[in-house]
Amino acid sequence: MLKRLLRWMLRIVVMFVVLVLIVAVSHYISHRYRPGSVLVLELDGPLAERGGYPVFGVLNKGGTSLNIIRQALKEAETDSRIAGLAIRVIDPEMELAQAQELSDAITEFGSHGKWTTAYMETAGESGHGNLPYLVASSADEVSMMPQGELNILGVGIREMFARGMLDWLHVTPNFASLGKYKSAANVFTEKDFTPAQREEDQALVSDMFNQIVEATARHRHLSADTVRELIDRAPLTAADGLKSHLLDRLEYQDQFDDRVKHYKGTEHELIDYDKYSNPQVKSPFGARNKIAVIYGVGAIERGASGYDPIFSPGSSSMGSDEMTAAFKDAREDDDVRAVVFRIDSPGGSVIASELIRRAVELCAKKKPVVVSMSGFAASGGFWVATPAARVYADPGTLTGSIGVLGGKFNVSGAAGALGVASGAITLGKNAEMYDSFTDFTPAQQQIFRDQILGDTYQYFLKLVAAQRHLTVEQVNDVAQGRVWSGEQAVKLKLIDQIGGFDAAMNEAKRLAKLDPKEPVEIVELPGRPGLLERLLSGHIYGQQGLEWPLPQALAPLLWMIRQSASPHGILGQAYCPLVPVI
Repeated sequence: MLKRLLRWMLRIVVMFVVLVLIVAVSHYISHRYRPGSVLVLELDGPLAERGGYPVFGVLNKGGTSLNIIRQALKEAETDSRIAGLAIRVIDPEMELAQAQELSDAITEFGSHGKWTTAYMETAGESGHGNLPYLVASSADEVSMMPQGELNILGVGIREMFARGMLDWLHVTPNFASLGKYKSAANVFTEKDFTPAQREEDQALVSDMFNQIVEATARHRHLSADTVRELIDRAPLTAADGLKSHLLDRLEYQDQFDDRVKHYKGTEHELIDYDKYSNPQVKSPFGARNKIAVIYGVGAIERGASGYDPIFSPGSSSMGSDEMTAAFKDAREDDDVRAVVFRIDSPGGSVIASELIRRAVELCAKKKPVVVSMSGFAASGGFWVATPAARVYADPGTLTGSIGVLGGKFNVSGAAGALGVASGAITLGKNAEMYDSFTDFTPAQQQIFRDQILGDTYQYFLKLVAAQRHLTVEQVNDVAQGRVWSGEQAVKLKLIDQIGGFDAAMNEAKRLAKLDPKEPVEIVELPGRPGLLERLLSGHIYGQQGLEWPLPQALAPLLWMIRQSASPHGILGQAYCPLVPVI
């Protein structure tokens, strides 16, 4: 009996070893690239922070994953088989900070003695094309289809004001905000810019505009004044771009591809970046040195993360359940030496933000946590970053917005106009405080502003003061709900350093007492369920799903409308409504 059991166990071990060897050999064969090969990066559709599961698990070519791009370029820059990088910029959708990280990654790749070349169909079509061009211009040379456009039109922030519509509907907004610049509720309470809102937006537009001008000038070896003059002349034709040294040649994609295959008189094999960067076969016995990368993407909500193609920016939300579980997993895994918390969120629910912050704090007590801010890490997105040991952001990251808002709508007027009558019998002086058929009384308004929102704002200030080693008064001076760029935030000591994901990763290794050059296993969290589990649960995960093509400026308005209709309402929100048009 014992011999039979031992033979059975031996067969299982042998089968397992053979399976691992088969996978390893298959992986090796599929990645046998010829010397002189060229990596091809195609940018088209939404740029997701993390490669995800598209709808029903069907392979989705409608987007690009920043984490996979980063991995591919990092591996290829030291791969002697890879001679160069060809970038096809088709129609990408990205934020300024993401464009800056891509540009830096392309520049870093070229610094390792490899050539880079980029092709564009157009830089914007009846719309802004600053960011696609910013990425393409970081290559050694840029070409464009002869009928393409250079819509390097500058930067704008368009605010929406729906107070007139609410008056027409006989709906009365009862809102309060703490922080001079906390303007998310202005969409319901105002008919035009407030002086503070205009000041904030003008400062942000100016800073982002200057960042784009300086980067473009540096990439194309032009003066900043020349770039500003070209922006004021835009939109430009491709021919104008060639004359102005914004482009190096005009060609179609088939000509570009053929030129890349025979670049500098050498025959090159072309390799798609997502095939080149297939995950390496992991040891069945695990790795002793792991870094957990936890992605916090989308508006912050209580409960499970969701997929909302209509109202949620980026089509996904950051649910407190998944985030707290992710930090618990990282905290309890002894092989995880440090955590990089990658945030791309305009904020949301205060309660959910605090639940996530507490999970980050518990993890940070046991191992280093380093924050890497992407396009947004504002309001609630800044709140959840407060326990980190170090905070990194890109120059164009929108961050800060340290403030809080909340309120309700009184729909009794609208109901009456529709012939709907309503009555209530209550006990308790404030039983109707959150009722949607009444206004706040003066006493209730004072309680709501001074106690509910006031206590939350003071708590927010104390969290930031403790993390940033500042006094509450110093934080209050730069808080007030104001949104800052990363470049401004580092000067105000709201973040530690300008740098992208790689800089944050190197810092996490340093804090974990690991050599920055030492390879580690990356564990991406939250973990994602398989296809069957997703179908049974009714949840769709990933940013690269279907989206309703709404104007960007409507996103904050629609988010606020959605929140007002939710069971939790919009009482106690830490949300940043700014959506720059670049």
